[in-house]
Amino acid sequence: MAAAVGTARQAAVVGGGFVGISCALHLQRVGFDVTVFEAGDAVAGTHAASNGNAGTFAAYANTPMAKPGIWKDLPKMLMNPDGAFKLAPTSHLLRMLPWGLGVLDASRELEWRKNALALGTLLRDAQEGYDIAWAHAGVDVDAAMGAHAPTTASRGDAFASRNGYLILHKDATSSGVAATARLRRDGLGPSLRMETLDQSAIKELEPSLSDDVTRGGAHWFPDAWFARDPAALLLAMTDGFRRRGGDVRVGAAEGTVTSLTRAPRGRRVNDRVRVNVARGDGRRDFDVDVAVVAAGAHSAGLAAACGDVVPLDTERGYHVQFNNAASTSVTDSDSDSDSTPPRPLRRPVCSPEGGFILTPMSHGLRAAGLVELGGDRAGATRARFEQLERGTRALLSDAAARELGPRDARRDWLGFRPTLPDSLPVIGPASGMDGVLYAFGHQHVGFTLGGVTGKVVAELAAGRALSVDLSPFRADRFKTKAWWRPFA
Repeated sequence: MAAAVGTARQAAVVGGGFVGISCALHLQRVGFDVTVFEAGDAVAGTHAASNGNAGTFAAYANTPMAKPGIWKDLPKMLMNPDGAFKLAPTSHLLRMLPWGLGVLDASRELEWRKNALALGTLLRDAQEGYDIAWAHAGVDVDAAMGAHAPTTASRGDAFASRNGYLILHKDATSSGVAATARLRRDGLGPSLRMETLDQSAIKELEPSLSDDVTRGGAHWFPDAWFARDPAALLLAMTDGFRRRGGDVRVGAAEGTVTSLTRAPRGRRVNDRVRVNVARGDGRRDFDVDVAVVAAGAHSAGLAAACGDVVPLDTERGYHVQFNNAASTSVTDSDSDSDSTPPRPLRRPVCSPEGGFILTPMSHGLRAAGLVELGGDRAGATRARFEQLERGTRALLSDAAARELGPRDARRDWLGFRPTLPDSLPVIGPASGMDGVLYAFGHQHVGFTLGGVTGKVVAELAAGRALSVDLSPFRADRFKTKAWWRPFA
């Protein structure tokens, strides 16, 4: 995979999200000249998943969503008007039938456990992967966001807030919650700090949560952190990449890669990869030694052309935001001063039952989550925004809900998570084209796994020993599955 020592090596990364930019930084670090192609109007654009996510660095999230017994819960979930899972009425649902069968297959007890342990191997190195990339980019996540901040008032806020993370439960002692907790520990090892809290301990951490939602207890992850603004962090990483000589091409004409092919050389075909871009005035194709497909939910077509037809689809995710003064000032201290306005939360709080996370970001409280199936072409389901607003207010005490003020409907957001039936990403070489590497399908943990994905992609590209066993993440792992018969 690597070029000969002493020769110039070029790489292209298709996709400018957290995974793509992390791959670019790690490739650059090991000696590649790297160009990033981002089809959106900008890196961290308004509608990008790397912009609209909950911002939580979820190093604890190794348990796949396809849990044992999910088939029994589906009717109740679909009938519940405030349920986390919904179907958008689109024709795309027919194309998702094989994907749905794959989810049911992955929800078998042994498969669920196997996939959780595999995901844990990536999550255990997630922080190190970013630490290396940030050092290369010159980004200090504990320093002020400065010009990257979403508002002038938040320029002094650090990129990262290290206040921990809470997952609320209806009953933290139930067998299902206990089984998930055991699997977290098995998959993530002794370094995972996870505590079970009762109502009084929860209220001590987050007094603005309602009594109803705290009665069942919670799991507390004291080492967890979140990005006060995901877009700001991604832009800082991108600027560091550019300072190191990296090239970023964005937009329909500049950043849209239509296919990857073997590069010709005269009358012969050589061992380089041709990156075919959308044609605009003066456009040309690019020949590189390594091409990385990190285009999230839009990666399937490129992978198919490189020999791998994978059951990649999308989960439609939503967020709403509240921009009142009470939710715009976030510090890492649990003590309020007279100069700090009251704020509803100090750290992210997850409602598994509601299927969303509340995160106190620099520009306001964000409620992000939900799962909706129906493809990436249909518009937003407006009722989902109202659902998130109701869920947000229900998690807070009456006083905190009143202080929250109205939601900022201008910021209502719909994005697309790249998802595979087993909840594992695709990372590794293409089956049908040397020089092409995959880095897509990270579902709910794309932000979290960006750094470690970039690290192992760079190891592959440079021909170095792998720090993670990539066999569970192979693109061809679905070939033998009886359910995987894609619709034409």
